[in-house]
Amino acid sequence: MIAMFFIFIVVVFFSYLPSYSSRISRTLGGYLISLTPEELNLRQQVKDMKAEQGAISMSEEFARYMKLERKIEKLVEQVKKMGSSRSQKLTVFSMAFKVLINILHAVTMISIIVMFKNDPLYMFPSDWFVPINRIIAFPTGVSGGLGVTCWILVCSSVVSRIKNFVNVQPAAQDLKIDS
Repeated sequence: MIAMFFIFIVVVFFSYLPSYSSRISRTLGGYLISLTPEELNLRQQVKDMKAEQGAISMSEEFARYMKLERKIEKLVEQVKKMGSSRSQKLTVFSMAFKVLINILHAVTMISIIVMFKNDPLYMFPSDWFVPINRIIAFPTGVSGGLGVTCWILVCSSVVSRIKNFVNVQPAAQDLKIDS
């Protein structure tokens, strides 16, 4: 019975984990792929130059104003290139994180199936599921036994239906019937 509960918790965990994978990967990626000191320095230079440019009168010192404008544009372009590179790294990290979650899910489920392949999780009277005894008992082959594969499929189905029900309910409440 404890094994059945454990398997249910694992199925629930892996059912909801993909919905949060983007948020988790963004947070982890933010820590692992952060702003470089060079990019921070360039941003500070741009800020300082814009402050200096704001103190200059464009009509009185046009040449100096435009010279600063060109320097600012050049630095902004460098900052954009660095930001684009960091953004690409974050995208690759996010995709790799999602693949890692899927691999972890597959390895976990295969491990659970291998761990419980010989013993049924629960025993029912053997005449309850006569036409489909072998399917329910897979991979144990024990008549009346609940196999781990069937239990994983039942748990996945129940969690999926609950998730769909929870997602549909708020939309139904938004509809107002005029009387």
